[in-house]
Amino acid sequence: MFLSSLLTGSLLAALAHGAALTAEPAGDMMPRTDSRGPVLSIVAPNMTSKWLEKSDYVQIIEMFVENTDDREYVTAAHGLQISVKSSSLDTLVPGTLKRLAPKQSAIVQVGVKNKPGVKPGTACSADIVPEYRARHGGPAGKSAKVSGSCGIGDFEESVQSVQSHRSPDWFNDAKYGIFIHWGVYSAPAYGNVGDKENYAEWYWKWMNSKGDKTATYEYHLETYGKDFNYDDFFSNFTDKKFDPKAWVDLFSDAGAQYFVPTTKHHDGFALFNFSESISRRSSVHYGPKRDFIGDLFAAARKHQPHLRLGTYFSMPEWYNPAYKPYAKDSFLGGPPTNPYTGAELEYTGYVDVNDFVRDIQLPQMNTLAYEYSTDILWCDISGSPNNMTIMAAPWLNWARDHGRQVAFNSRCGLTGDFDTPEYTTNNETVEHKWESSRGMDPHSYGYNYQTPDDKYLTGENITRTLVDIVSKNGNFLLDIGPAHDGSIPEIMQKGLRDAGRWIKGHGEAIFNTRYWKVTPGLDPLRYTTTSDAFYIHHLGAPPASLSISEPVPYLPGDKVTVVGGSQHGKKVPVSWDGIGKLTLKLGDEIVKGDEYVWTFKIEYKSGDCTAPVTRNE
Repeated sequence: MFLSSLLTGSLLAALAHGAALTAEPAGDMMPRTDSRGPVLSIVAPNMTSKWLEKSDYVQIIEMFVENTDDREYVTAAHGLQISVKSSSLDTLVPGTLKRLAPKQSAIVQVGVKNKPGVKPGTACSADIVPEYRARHGGPAGKSAKVSGSCGIGDFEESVQSVQSHRSPDWFNDAKYGIFIHWGVYSAPAYGNVGDKENYAEWYWKWMNSKGDKTATYEYHLETYGKDFNYDDFFSNFTDKKFDPKAWVDLFSDAGAQYFVPTTKHHDGFALFNFSESISRRSSVHYGPKRDFIGDLFAAARKHQPHLRLGTYFSMPEWYNPAYKPYAKDSFLGGPPTNPYTGAELEYTGYVDVNDFVRDIQLPQMNTLAYEYSTDILWCDISGSPNNMTIMAAPWLNWARDHGRQVAFNSRCGLTGDFDTPEYTTNNETVEHKWESSRGMDPHSYGYNYQTPDDKYLTGENITRTLVDIVSKNGNFLLDIGPAHDGSIPEIMQKGLRDAGRWIKGHGEAIFNTRYWKVTPGLDPLRYTTTSDAFYIHHLGAPPASLSISEPVPYLPGDKVTVVGGSQHGKKVPVSWDGIGKLTLKLGDEIVKGDEYVWTFKIEYKSGDCTAPVTRNE
């Protein structure tokens, strides 16, 4: 490692997450029956590369819808419907919104299909038309132009084409995944501790870096001696306690929706099978002589089929002789040398090739894409030489032809579908999809045997981090580092299962939600939304009377309930001052009824009998 529309069961509901703007305080809320509805503005419409899941490639046009009124709400009573008018497209799934507060915005999706005779991928344009279908009816605002590629066409082998790809909605919905760093580096399992700790999976590099803060050079000499080379750890990397079913069952118990194992780290030792003409440096040929990724994916597909499958892949290799022409920064190519004697060493399993990128990197990535059918290609070391456009375009087209929507991250050499901060999070909402990763260990992804148990993330740490990240449009990729024999340390299992109990009890407020963009600095409150509800999260135990000053989209008649814990579903009395301050009257029973994060649901009152509501000046 280097330092929309929310669809209901029938796929027809529109995404309703609010991107809050500042709303001026106003007077009491009261019915207004003479209004057609507030004026809406369509912002940044995009003909995406996505289609509605389980549909016949119904393309998604995605946009922000802003309520420009500073007084009046959009409610279900307005019957808002957003469609497109085009000589090339038909609207199959109109966009809708059940609630949109004044001066706030939401992402809405419209599902479209090419008209007969219009080839997928044809350049075209459309007018996006917002209308109110209830009460007085009529236009809900000005139409907006959108242009792009109509239909789910072919990607071309160009940067512009591949970078037009967007993260599929299943990834945006999944929120929580398990990262796995397991390989030869799990045998020494050392990265020092405290302020001197660093990624244990970088053991070989630190071993060759005398004076590094981890003191790995000195540690290796004292522990193994000068003649014990890194590749000698192959025999210490075993499958004695590797149980793929137990692994995927643990991920499910943790509440995760996907997992991403390391298929090959920077040491070049792969855990999957590929042509011997590429390399023999893998667990199939050395050590356990087993295809770990194949076995793990097979277990997931059989025992936990809801889990999506990802593959971490290091673009370069530290000491591969073929990487020498691309030498840069920490990746200088090989052959490796003994750091104590200076002797040149064999790069075990190396097959002589003409070019690293074309003859090793690209075919290995293709193997993961097609033979292992990865859902997420999670590359590492983004600045490395690559053939990503050559790799990605046919893969994306192949996945489409098989009815699959796949994703790739920002480290494959292109912008990617999502950004990847590690051991950090964003301080505010970021509209471009992102995924934050970190280890359960305070400073390492790979297992470090010196880390004391009390330094690992607990269930509470995991839960609070997940809620924080999800509320800002991120996914959380939490890493475990199995031991050299395939066992997962008990302290990691405990943290995952403790968090999993909370996550499963509060899943409706986490998965399949979207963010609500508010001013940063709102501790301890976080928010998520769906098309039918708004969720308030309080990090840690809330007071018995919880006041919320942010302009949450509450209206009189909405139902407020507890989500999760022993009081799940209990109605919460509220008071509302009509100028934006909502107070939840929780009481001791509700406060004592949960742990880690307390969550409350505002369920929007529905039905055309509800009058539009405005802020009076």
